[in-house]
Amino acid sequence: MYGKNDEEGAGQIHPAAKKLMLVNAIRSIGQGMLVVDLSLYLAALSWSTAAIGSVLAAGGLLGVGLGPVIGIYSDRLGRKPFILFSELLTAGCAMIGILSTNTILLFIAITLSGFGKADAGSPSPCAPAEQAWLAAFIPKIERGKVYSLNNALSFFGMAAGAVLAGITAVWNHNFSGDSSYRPIFFFIFVLSFVTASIILTIQEGKIEKQPGYIKAESGNQEKRILREENSAVLKLAAINILNGIAIGLTGPMMSYWFSAKFGVSSIQIGGTLAVTFFATGVTSVIQARLSNKHGTIRSIVLVRFIASLLLILMPLLSSYALVSVLYIIRTALNRGTQGAQQALSVSLTRDMRRGFASSINIFSIRLPISIGPYFTGYLIGLGSLALPFYIASGLQFSFAYLYGKVFSSYEIRMKSHSSSG
Repeated sequence: MYGKNDEEGAGQIHPAAKKLMLVNAIRSIGQGMLVVDLSLYLAALSWSTAAIGSVLAAGGLLGVGLGPVIGIYSDRLGRKPFILFSELLTAGCAMIGILSTNTILLFIAITLSGFGKADAGSPSPCAPAEQAWLAAFIPKIERGKVYSLNNALSFFGMAAGAVLAGITAVWNHNFSGDSSYRPIFFFIFVLSFVTASIILTIQEGKIEKQPGYIKAESGNQEKRILREENSAVLKLAAINILNGIAIGLTGPMMSYWFSAKFGVSSIQIGGTLAVTFFATGVTSVIQARLSNKHGTIRSIVLVRFIASLLLILMPLLSSYALVSVLYIIRTALNRGTQGAQQALSVSLTRDMRRGFASSINIFSIRLPISIGPYFTGYLIGLGSLALPFYIASGLQFSFAYLYGKVFSSYEIRMKSHSSSG
């Protein structure tokens, strides 16, 4: 889809890919706003902490459950309809936020839209379809770089959204109580129609069997290719479980951990998160250059080893300022590799199965992430504020080692067949 002369177009990003990246950046602005303000809004509506946690969990589990289904069907029906539907659904859910404070309606809207989750531009649960669609416009050799740049745009958007979330203080003199948060839903409503309009302008080619790294000319060869693809995808899923548990042990509970250990305010924590999003965008740009220069796999492994070391240090420091700086650096390094990891997942199969590969990749990470906080909460309840970090560091060391050991051969294959995307 991206043309036959890939090497001649090296470094040039396909116009359709640029549009999808723009959609991702615009979408992430709204997500960044709601990551900061949604829980505060629900608290202003007198929702209990259990209810707030439940609706965020419900949105996450819906995304985990539907992601593989959407990924597989997008391979058959096309990716564009799913992404367009996702934007229109988000607009509809934002409209509910504008017009109603009814608990049941808001619960449904938040669950369906995934409002409040730090998805970094991802149209969960339609992320597998979008990742597969983006890959169709990018040669394999360029995917590590382009996906990292796409990841950077996501986090720059999240950072902008986190800053814009502070504008609630500006219009507080015009709105009272919970009503001061509701204009944010109008903002997201408008953004969703903008992204839907951009998606409508992108032409989607027919998904068909394309030449892969092994050319299929017979039934036996096709079965062999399928076995190789399935094996690669399942290996990635198994290794991702380690990373997912590690993220779940630390990420979702960080605000609580900061508060419990240092007694800091939500304003301080929010500032740390905004800087973290921006720093992650910067490291994603750096990751794009590393992927281009040193290879996708090698650059991921190097960065993840460094991040794992920093994770060990976090519970040992007694100053919030130092810990927050360390958190920003470590999180930026870790999440800055997301784009490069997505590039690998969509390069393990041919075009007709990219949605499947992407959905398994996302499922194998997000399901363990949803389990991790339960163990962290239990350990913190026992008075252990450090153990979750040590366990998570060990798991991420293991992830980085196995990732490099298993997929270094796929790096060579991607380079050798860069024209076969």
